Amino acid sequence: MQNLRALRRSRSLTFLDLAALTGIPARRLAEIEYGIRHLTAAERETLALVLGLAPSGFTGAHRRLTAAYARAAPAEQRALRTLMAAALAATLTTSAVNAGLADIRLPALPRPIAALLTRASAPAETAAPSGAAADASLAVSAPAAGALRSLATEPVAEDAALARLGRAIIKLRAALPEEPISPSLLVAPTPPESVAPPPLPVIEAAPPYVLTEAGPMGCPVAPSAGRVIITQGYGVGTHAPAELWGAIDLAVEGNSWYQPIVATHDGHVSVTLDSYPAGNHVWVNEPGGVWRTGYSHLAIVTVVSGQFVRAGEQIGLMGSSGLSSGPHLDYQVWRGSVNVDPTGLVGCR
Repeated sequence: MQNLRALRRSRSLTFLDLAALTGIPARRLAEIEYGIRHLTAAERETLALVLGLAPSGFTGAHRRLTAAYARAAPAEQRALRTLMAAALAATLTTSAVNAGLADIRLPALPRPIAALLTRASAPAETAAPSGAAADASLAVSAPAAGALRSLATEPVAEDAALARLGRAIIKLRAALPEEPISPSLLVAPTPPESVAPPPLPVIEAAPPYVLTEAGPMGCPVAPSAGRVIITQGYGVGTHAPAELWGAIDLAVEGNSWYQPIVATHDGHVSVTLDSYPAGNHVWVNEPGGVWRTGYSHLAIVTVVSGQFVRAGEQIGLMGSSGLSSGPHLDYQVWRGSVNVDPTGLVGCR
């Protein structure tokens, strides 16, 4: 079972991104990941909805971290909470740098740490050990990360640990870049200059949403930026045989996660959550009973069964629920019991 940290990173989300999607404060999310706080039922439901999972399908903190904290003596737990607070402060600050925020401040630290910052500005008694950063989301130098790690492993008195912790925080602050950086998860490898990547198929300009004799015309994906592309055609691969599984897969260049999905015609909605293989799936049934369109693998559904929607109204957000290798929309068009090829109908930009 994956923990929240692994799920967040697999979707290339920072704490600030996940906080914006869920409404859960970024600091609370970080405390859950570090094992300081447990997930409430409401938080679990909200995170499950955004991540496209069942509420029981993930855990909060890493199992080994939680178990180690539970076995620790009270004095060790206090020292560990102090250490986690410092790591949390650096993590949230790095997320703010990555997001390009102009005014960056560390979250409020526990009073003992804040008081030690002045004391800790004096030269360290010994150089901090070097080593690879234990947390890839902390974009800091190896010596600064090593200083934090050593606090959790060496048996030192609590006062001495706090003093060294203050020095480590100053090193972490100094290691933050002046210019915004991109997390390694978001940086794609640069192809050799001599090898040009193959062009992606692009769908031409979209007509207005209109229901014609040929079917509903209009693009079911409405991104604020980026082009909509076809990643799998009608009746091939997982869409074969066409009469049963015929559909096209649509994605957005750059980032497909949580792109708005809209109805391509008026109709009443039928919702199925966590189905197989479609995941979170929506049918829009045309009032005349002739046409219906299907939208599969949604991360979030924003309508309920029985609701009437107009063409162009949002019904969900693009995701990767069900049998899916990545975020995309599986779009189907049916005329009665006949599966229709939607390739010439969508007209996406």
